[in-house]
Order: sequence, then C-alpha cells, then structure tokens
Amino acid sequence: MCGICGFLHADGRPVDTALGDRMMEMLRHRGPDGLDSYVVPPDPSPPAPTLFLGHRRLKIIDLSEAARQPLANEDRTVWVTFNGEIYNFPALRAKLEQQGHVFRSHSDTETIVHAYEEFGDDFVGHLDGMFAFALWDGKRRRLILGRDRSGKKPLFYAYDGKTFSFASEIKALLPCPWVDRAVAVEHLGEYLLFGSLRAPYTLYRGVLCLPPGTTMVVEEGTPREPVRYWDLRTSVVAPHNGLTEAEAARRLRELLTHAVQSRLISDVPLGALLSGGLDSSIVVGLMAQASQIPVRTFTMGFADDPSYDERRFAAIAARAFRTEHTEFVVRTDAASLLKRLLWHHDQPYSDSATIPTYLVSKLARQHVTVVLNGDGGGEVFGGYERFRATLLSARMPSFVEGLGRIAAQVLPRDDGYYGVRRRIERFVARSGEPILNRYLGWISVFDVDLVKRLLRPHILSQADPAGVIQGMAAQASVAGDGSLLNQLLYLNFTTYLPDDLHVKVDRMSMANSLEARSPMLDTSLVEFVASLPPEFKVRGGRLKYILREAFRDLVPAEILNRRKHGFGMPLGRWFRGERRGLAEGLLLGPESRSRQYLEEGPLRQLLDEHRRGAGAHG
Repeated sequence: MCGICGFLHADGRPVDTALGDRMMEMLRHRGPDGLDSYVVPPDPSPPAPTLFLGHRRLKIIDLSEAARQPLANEDRTVWVTFNGEIYNFPALRAKLEQQGHVFRSHSDTETIVHAYEEFGDDFVGHLDGMFAFALWDGKRRRLILGRDRSGKKPLFYAYDGKTFSFASEIKALLPCPWVDRAVAVEHLGEYLLFGSLRAPYTLYRGVLCLPPGTTMVVEEGTPREPVRYWDLRTSVVAPHNGLTEAEAARRLRELLTHAVQSRLISDVPLGALLSGGLDSSIVVGLMAQASQIPVRTFTMGFADDPSYDERRFAAIAARAFRTEHTEFVVRTDAASLLKRLLWHHDQPYSDSATIPTYLVSKLARQHVTVVLNGDGGGEVFGGYERFRATLLSARMPSFVEGLGRIAAQVLPRDDGYYGVRRRIERFVARSGEPILNRYLGWISVFDVDLVKRLLRPHILSQADPAGVIQGMAAQASVAGDGSLLNQLLYLNFTTYLPDDLHVKVDRMSMANSLEARSPMLDTSLVEFVASLPPEFKVRGGRLKYILREAFRDLVPAEILNRRKHGFGMPLGRWFRGERRGLAEGLLLGPESRSRQYLEEGPLRQLLDEHRRGAGAHG
C-alpha cells in the first residue's frame, strides 16, 4: 500500500521536480517508508511529452530496495508507480517467467510491467487484487492509468489541455498550478442527497476520479475516455441456477477460504479488524484456521452508548478463535478529530463511521502494518436491512404503511442504533412512489424537497436533485436478471461501496499508514455469488442466507443469529448534547463556508429540530 502521483506535459516543457516532491510530500502518510521518482526529460527531436512519476512507499512485500518504485522492466522502457496488492502475483509471476520474463525483485509490483509486456492493453484483466497504478510505456510514449474492480484504491486526475496530472489523493494534486480548485457547485445537490458523489465527479471542478474497473490511456498528450475492463453486471456469464443450496454453500466456503489465505501473504506483521459482526468473524475464523500463531484482532466500542458498542460480540468471536485481542473505547471527545479527518478526505464526507474507523486503524497500527476486514459482505451477500425493507415494501398493502405512520407518532424518539421511531418514519415516508425511488429516499441523507430548500437559488439552478434520483434508479435498473434484489445489490456495489465505504476505509487506514485487505471482495467470490439466485442471498427476510449456511459450523451462534449492526457513531446524541456547539459553529458560525451555498433559515431550523428532539438529523 502506497501513494502515487505524477504529471505529464504534452508540450514537452521541462519537469519541475520540486513540484513533484511537494506532491509526494502530501502523500507521506500513505508511504512513510521511502520515496522515489522517475523523470522523462525534454526530447526536442521529435517533440515528445515530459513526465514525472512519484511514489511514496509503505513496505509490505519484499522489503528490499529491489522493490523500490517507480519500478521498471528489464530494458527500462516500461515503468510503473503502483498502490495496492496483487493477490495472484505468485501464479502470475510463474506464468510470466515461463514466457521468458526476468524478475529482479520478489514484489507483486513487478508482475505489472511484465504482464503489460506480455498481454498488452489487456494486462489489467490478469491482475487480481486491489490497485491503482500509472504505467509509462516509453517506446510508445503513452501513460496508462488503472483502478481495481470494486474501487478499493483511489485514483484522481486533472487535465487543463496541456498537462495531465494524477494522484492517490486530491490533496496531492492541489500544489499543481494548472489544477482548477473551484467548487463544483453543480454536484452539491448529489452530495446533500447521499453524502458522497458517484465517480468520476468530485467537489473540485478541475478534478475527476477514475471509475472502478476502468483504465485510461493518455496518448499524444491527450487523455482518452476511461475504458471499462470489468463490470459486475457483465461478469456473470453463466448463472449457477442449477446448484443446490448445499453445493453453493460448499463452493462459497472454498472461494472465501482461498480469498483469506491469499491475503495472508505479507513480510510485515498482520492482523484483523474484528467488529463482532458476521463478516469479520468469518474472516477471523478462517485466518485462525490458516495461522500457526494467534491472530491479532482489534475492535472498538462506546462506553457511553451501549447500542453502538460491539465489544461484547467481538469478544465472543475473539474467544472462539483464540485471538490476541485488543479493545479501544471511543468517547465524545473523538468528535474533535473532525477537522483532521476532513483533511484526509479532501472534500466533505458524511459517514460518521469515519471516526471509529480512524481510531481502530490507529490502534491496530501500533501492533501491525496489515489488517484483514469484513468489508463488502453486505454488498455481495445482501446484508443490509434496507434490502429487506425494500423487498417487504414491494408487496406490502398500503393500509399497513398508514398504521406505521400512526405508530411512529406515538413512539418516543430514540438516538440508539436501532431507534424504532426513526426507522418507521423513514419506511413510511414515501409510500406510493416507485420502489427504487423509495429505496433511494431511505438511504439519502436529506430528501429532494429539503435539498431544494437548503441550497441557495444560484446553486440550486445548477444542481438537479430530482435528476440525481432518476439517474441512480436508472443505474440500478440495468442489473442482471432484473430481480429487485439484484438491482439493489448492483446499485450498492457500484455506488455506496466505492464512493462511501471504500473511501472511508482507504483514507482512515492510510491516515495511519495501515493496509486494509477485504477477502469478501475477492473477484472470483464476487462473481460466483452474483451468479446465484436471489433467494440464496435473502430468504424469508433472512439476510446473507447462503453465507450463514456456509459457515454455520465456524461462527458462534450468538454472532451467526445476530441482527445486522453497521459501524456507526452516536452523532445524533452528541450533536444534541456535548457537541452541539461544534455543529452550530461549523454550519452557522461567522467563518462557516456553508454560508456561500446553504440558506441559513432552513439550516437553522434543522439544527433546532434536532436539538429539541422534534427530528433526527444527526
């Protein structure tokens, strides 16, 4: 895991290496173990692009200087700067060596340059892992960027017509004088709706994000449109509808076991983030089976809010798998981290779980450099309660929702994770709307009408909140066999997973120079589960059905039968109490930047409703 950056001058002007150094410095946290660069100087005959490739190194596999990046092929005509891990590199390396390629290191990075030599532009399809890279072909004078299938590793870029630049994080692009830093106000509507933006957009007008599962070629000084090499919808070529439940469970277990084992390759200490949920418990259980020493596990909880505290369940899993377990307790002063965490995110970010993710990563990094986690289980196996609610709503008589409205009015408001009134209010809020629109309303931060009231008129005229909803619904409708569950899974895999979950985990783990690996997102596993019938994933309201069946003998019963519990924070209560002043200062204070974009009246009303308990806006 590392940080990468660089720029290409189409007009062949000299490279400012001091600027490249400043870009690399902004990525120090991603790679504290070293830095290096590669420069293509001016060549006037004929005129050719000049190039800077930068790399910040976090040593994981092959700690020697032979694995230092940017890294070249045998004749130094192909160079790569790379962030991530290639999990199939041992088999890929053996295949390439059989074809006569000579390796100088034992790193997974070197397989990339040789794969490009062997397979041409199709090389990325031979890479299985989490990655973002920039590869320079000196003979053809072309730069190729690529990103992994689900978008675990980030890659941003900018182009002003003369210079193309890229980096693992937006902050490393901002020292470049040609990058437009203006706020992309046209995307504020989508941010307020969902708390994130779909690739390729960011909240910087001059910065774009390379979409997951794509490559981009910069040739003759000009970036081409990204080309998709993988998509969940088209990767399932032969649905396994004929498999019995037992056969599917057995195959699933084989694939996930292999996924975990392939992610245990490391030359530095390794552990796991253990939440006490089903997914991370399975991963830790499989790690324990494959390891000859106790697995190091890490968890965190909230002493002042039991409904958000998962330490009890994590301890059950830790005892069952005999791990060396460490806990961390989060208190309200953790909210003081917000400004620091926003620096790492580079742009507004709404997921409150970013705070505990940062803290548990900081805890883990004191002991290990690599952790495995259970990320992706909800997207792959159908693990979110909103999936169950959507399937239920699609066949529920309208009068039941009317009863729900009455019940919500008499129930007390509760800031806890499973707050009943808040959940009922959201469930019945959009009765009568198309089912995908209802689902999108449930997962939104604010509804369309409220976003329209919050945005200042000159901003609203450039944003289109209703159009965002329509676009997201259309994105879901193209999924697979057209079943409602598969549409929801596809939408989550292509939006929430790369644009929220991966952003949180990548930025917060790398803020602490910690590499996070996700076996649940193994390519073969994802494609296999996507090929299974919907009823194997959610059956009779039971989430992750086939995953539970496959690991019934491994996971303790208390965890196997436990209700889904996301990784969240009691921000609602904090902003109603101890941290009320922080919220009001950030949003309504005289120095608040939100004044440029948001109407003060509706914003003040939201804060007041939340403070009085008349609404849950935390």
